[in-house]
Amino acid sequence: MYVDLFISAIVGIFFTYFFTFIVERFERRIGLLGEDVHKKPGRFLPKSGGLGFLFGWSFSILIYMFMNAGNKMIFNDLITILLIIWFVGIVGLYDDMKRLGGITKVLLTALPGIAIYFASLYRPFVFIPFLGNARLSIVYPILLPIIYAVASNAINMTDTFTGVAPGVVLILTIFTFLSFLFFPLLPKSDPLYQIAIILAVLTISSLIGYLPHNFYPGKSFNGDCGSLSWGAILATIAILSKTEFFLVMAAIPIVTNGFTILSSIKGIIEHHELKTRPTIPDRDNNIIKANPDENAPITLAHLLTLKNPLSEKELVISLYLLVSISSIFTMIFYAILF
Repeated sequence: MYVDLFISAIVGIFFTYFFTFIVERFERRIGLLGEDVHKKPGRFLPKSGGLGFLFGWSFSILIYMFMNAGNKMIFNDLITILLIIWFVGIVGLYDDMKRLGGITKVLLTALPGIAIYFASLYRPFVFIPFLGNARLSIVYPILLPIIYAVASNAINMTDTFTGVAPGVVLILTIFTFLSFLFFPLLPKSDPLYQIAIILAVLTISSLIGYLPHNFYPGKSFNGDCGSLSWGAILATIAILSKTEFFLVMAAIPIVTNGFTILSSIKGIIEHHELKTRPTIPDRDNNIIKANPDENAPITLAHLLTLKNPLSEKELVISLYLLVSISSIFTMIFYAILF
């Protein structure tokens, strides 16, 4: 398993980089571009670079499946997961091209939870610190769509500056992987545990291949195609490995960002529908300032630039550090518990 996984991971790095390059060129050719409003005027980038990630990530999984075709259970489960993530990716791609309403997008990104239920790709309990495993045979299936909708849209709401979303998801995936590797809540012989390892490793490798395209100054935007898919992948890994509580704690900055946005705008709307922006870019000097308007949505970027303006790169790195610190503290907390 591990040799095959290593080979698939290496394939994932290079093919994700390659596929993203192809997607960027194709989108430039057809004019699927958006202006980078945080840089000097006139800089347009491909809108859905995340599609390249999906191609590379899927290709690495297919390579692994080909090398393990004899294991029918894992083969079938990986096919199901691929279809689920591609569904979310297509929802995001449609939103990049045609625009979906906020409520519609939330409802569509909840649907994978229903698919996970019917495919029986879950164990109906949640680990709660100090209480242990809480069995939720009736409640947990109801929570599945909520987990997917929240994870997908939380990552989507962080995707406001080049490099933020893939970097944050990479950090969270690494620490989630380490958590169930060192503090497993399922028997290591459980097929779901094994699938979680496969998904985590191939997601990490594909993000490594993808990040050079999106990290500052960025060659393309991720689009909702990328950000919604990453949230769905994180949700899938957490559900399979029973690290839901760990992921919530590690992603506290992202969860907080989502709640503050929703509470300040008092509803679910698309970012392009906001009348007041949370930050103001000084495009000539390449710095980001907090919007002093009292009606401006409260976001992490708003709070980080409230006292002093930051360059876009400094802001992205600050968000990386926040998520890394919360992930490290969560790992320490789990180490004490176990």
